[in-house]
Amino acid sequence: MFDYPSNTSTQRAIFAVLASMLFFTGCATTSSVQQIDKLESVGDEARILLMPPDIRYFLLSAGGVPEPNAEWTEAAQSNFLKALEDYAESVGANTKILDETNLSAEEIRYEELHGAVGLTLRTHYFGMMKLPSKGETFDWTLGPDISSIGEDHNADYALFVYYRDYQASGGRVAFAVLAAVAGVGVPMGAEYGFASLVDLKTGDIVWFNVVNMGGGELRDEAGAVIAVNSLFKDMPTPQGSSEAQ
Repeated sequence: MFDYPSNTSTQRAIFAVLASMLFFTGCATTSSVQQIDKLESVGDEARILLMPPDIRYFLLSAGGVPEPNAEWTEAAQSNFLKALEDYAESVGANTKILDETNLSAEEIRYEELHGAVGLTLRTHYFGMMKLPSKGETFDWTLGPDISSIGEDHNADYALFVYYRDYQASGGRVAFAVLAAVAGVGVPMGAEYGFASLVDLKTGDIVWFNVVNMGGGELRDEAGAVIAVNSLFKDMPTPQGSSEAQ
């Protein structure tokens, strides 16, 4: 246990740390871009192939080292998939969910590629570090070869999800309080995610949404519903962009 001196500076430091934690858990910010208004198909109904969500939870040690937490990750993935199934039904989307234990080498490769492209978008399109060659132009793609996955599963679009949550441990919180007393700010964790809708005929990303913080606690069923609604806000559907809140 830490024995904190009872003085005004320490009290202010504790208040600042707690306030930052409340801000982190209470505010959701999203940004999206879309190239289409509604889903289209050469068949009777557009079909979305849901790639296994790449969701990971970590616990930040006192020193700030992220340690994977399998129990949290498993709970988050389970809650997310259930919430997503309900969401898809509510907006009338025809979806097929791939089994993450039975992916082909090609499907695994595109899962990894999406993570890399999505992180680049988050940093260089939505972030401050703009790419001179891109500017505000949104013409990102996973490449036309992904069409073979669409053919294998008779799908028109693929929906990719990437989500990371870094939770502060008790030791990290204590360290943050001590650092705040000394006037030094210490990161308390991070939460962000993004989702991409990819046209399986061309490989082009036709819709992309990034959630920067406070998107919802995936380890909780109710929180997963909030996260799904935030992550897929305004995603094109067979009837047009989603109105989910």
